[in-house]
Amino acid sequence: MANCTKSIVPREREVNMFAELSHGHFVLCENLREQRSGHQYESMSCLIVAAFKFEAFLNDIGSRLLPYWDEIDRISHRNKLAVIAKQIDFPVDYSKRPFQTLIALFDARNELAHARPQSLVQTAKEESGTPEELRRRKPLTKWESLCTLSFAEQAYTDTEQIADKLWVAAGYNINELRSRGMSYSMSSIPSSRGKQA
Repeated sequence: MANCTKSIVPREREVNMFAELSHGHFVLCENLREQRSGHQYESMSCLIVAAFKFEAFLNDIGSRLLPYWDEIDRISHRNKLAVIAKQIDFPVDYSKRPFQTLIALFDARNELAHARPQSLVQTAKEESGTPEELRRRKPLTKWESLCTLSFAEQAYTDTEQIADKLWVAAGYNINELRSRGMSYSMSSIPSSRGKQA
């Protein structure tokens, strides 16, 4: 057993939510690649974390660029991106990747965040497969159709790419974007063993 000592340990940490969620998104994609039983829930988690991650990025860069960011913090992600892009004169084109991915991603996120019952009907068509495969197929919501490894990786790649480009265009050091550091100091408390009363 290691020697335990009593110490006074003050700690400080600047929480970088983009970095934390970015790492979480990466881990979820790695786990999803294993395609274990229930992997569709890891896919769903990837959608949610990707959207949260991008929103965290917008709030980080927005608060750095604009002193009034707290006043507009409640606007949509799309409007936040527009304000930031205008501030740094950065072109945003939703007709192609990587920005096009944001449309599907946030539509899925909104469907999940504001879930409502739905009735889905699929027109009968000729299909092939084993009886078990045919039995398991079901009509999918929009968000369910995005619960794939392919889209999870696309969302990861595209949100990271947008963040990198905007961060650099704003004049910030790319190494700071994903920093997850912490600082602390330690001072030992002298042991009272061996002291005479």
